[in-house]
Order: sequence, then structure tokens, then C-alpha cells
Amino acid sequence: MWKKIYRKLKFEYYKLIRMKGAPSFVARGFSVGIFVEFITLPTFGLAFLLLYPLIKIFRASLPAGLIAFVIGKLVLPVFMVLNYNLGYAIVGKPMNEHLPHGAMPPWEKWLLWMKEKGLAYFTGSAVMGFVVAIASYFLVYAALQLYRRKKMRRSVSRTTS
Repeated sequence: MWKKIYRKLKFEYYKLIRMKGAPSFVARGFSVGIFVEFITLPTFGLAFLLLYPLIKIFRASLPAGLIAFVIGKLVLPVFMVLNYNLGYAIVGKPMNEHLPHGAMPPWEKWLLWMKEKGLAYFTGSAVMGFVVAIASYFLVYAALQLYRRKKMRRSVSRTTS
């Protein structure tokens, strides 16, 4: 299983690193895709609909955003507990003592659960997604610059030989 995940990540990395376009254009697309992936889980997948408009607003690469969306699905489980705890630190204490006791329909219980835990998780995911998106922009930008410099050196050395 771990080998399969590693191979998938490596394949997505090579697709990203060999992508055409300016490094800032590709890196912006990747960071938007990562941010959208981080806020997708608490919104039940509706945030995916934000990907295209955000890509257009930030003038970024859609393929890089989609690659980030796929990579984010593999990386996000690492951040789930951290997002939840960060959200509780920002939003505040849980409201267990304020919840009404007794018989209530299941949809009301679900709504109260979402109000309590969903808001905290969404807040933590949004903040952590923003931080990871900024970090990923700089990492992808640097990786693209490094890859293109090495590629340029190889092509120059082949033509002079």
C-alpha cells in the first residue's frame, strides 16, 4: 500500500515539475488547488466547485490545481487532527453543555453536531490550508526553477559537446 502511494505521489510530482508555463503561474495553480482541497472535506465536496473560479481569479494553472487536488487527498489525512484542534483553539470551547437533552430528530442532532464540530474543523482547515498553500507556492516555485536550470545546463552541455 505504501509503495502504491509513493508511486502515485512521485508520478504527480513529475507531472507537475514538467508542466509548461511560467513557474509562478504553475505554483499559483498548485497552491490554489491545495487550499481548495483543505476546505473540501468539511463542505462535503462542494469546495471543488470553487477550484475553477479561484484559478481564474488568481490567473493560475488549472492542471497544476488539479494535480494539487489529487496530492492533497493523499496528504490531508495527516492534517485532520491538527485542523480540528486548531479550529477549536480559534472558535472556542465546544458547546456540549448548551445542547438540549432529550429526544430529538436525527437531522437536528446532525445539525447541532455540524454547528459544533463542523465549524471548528472548517475554520482550522481554512487556516491550515492557507498556510500550506503559501508554503507550497514557494516549494513548487523553487522546484520548478531548479528543474529548469538543470534541464538548461544539460541541453547546453549536449550542444557544446
